Amino acid sequence: MSTARGVPPSLASSLPRDIAAAAHEIGPLEELIEEARRLGFSLPGTLESAIDKRRREYLAGRISGGYALRQLLGPDASEGEIAGDDDDVPRWPEGVVGSISHGAGFGFAAVAAADRYRGLGVDVERVVSTEQAGRLGARVLNEREMSLRQGSAGVLSEAEMFTLVFSAKESAYKALFPRYRQVLGFSDVELEGREAGDGGARCGELRLRTRVARESGTVRHLVGWYALTGGQADEVAGGASRVWTVVVIPA
Repeated sequence: MSTARGVPPSLASSLPRDIAAAAHEIGPLEELIEEARRLGFSLPGTLESAIDKRRREYLAGRISGGYALRQLLGPDASEGEIAGDDDDVPRWPEGVVGSISHGAGFGFAAVAAADRYRGLGVDVERVVSTEQAGRLGARVLNEREMSLRQGSAGVLSEAEMFTLVFSAKESAYKALFPRYRQVLGFSDVELEGREAGDGGARCGELRLRTRVARESGTVRHLVGWYALTGGQADEVAGGASRVWTVVVIPA
């Protein structure tokens, strides 16, 4: 099992041991400010006048990133803010790749050594409604991706499969962009397959591919991991159904 703090157990048990992950609930602003202070950073001045939701999301994401770094590098690794560059990509310590997400009521982050992975992306999403999945499906999924809804990895609902593919592509973009600085559309990344983990269809491994224009159309193969939480077997606070994904570019 990977090193994880606050991450759903079904996802933590699927991740490789060399990926450290953390999640933190997007709670009251005062509590998040205090938690950030314990990690050695505060809300940046550029966000002092931002709306409450933006400040809470930022802090929950950076808190998650700080705890993930501590797990990977040691207890003093996260001193200070994880700042962003001009493209708002987090600046990680030398030799580290990672990603931060905030959504569905949580901040979520994962990090790993750069000599193990060339890029890493994460995402967390609330499962959309069946109506939303039907209305937006053709913009996000191709026929092959929708066919992965059922099979040896177990059956997911249309809404769950839509959200899983959307989230996996978001994680793939976050893994690819810091390295290639190339803006991608939904059709530029394809989910090729998913394999069930110990939790059946609710968690497991993903296989993706993309063409990288800056490498003369080279096909990049990516791998990932996912977990669906909520419903009758809720593993996290709030009771909502969520999809959590982590995608990496292998070294």
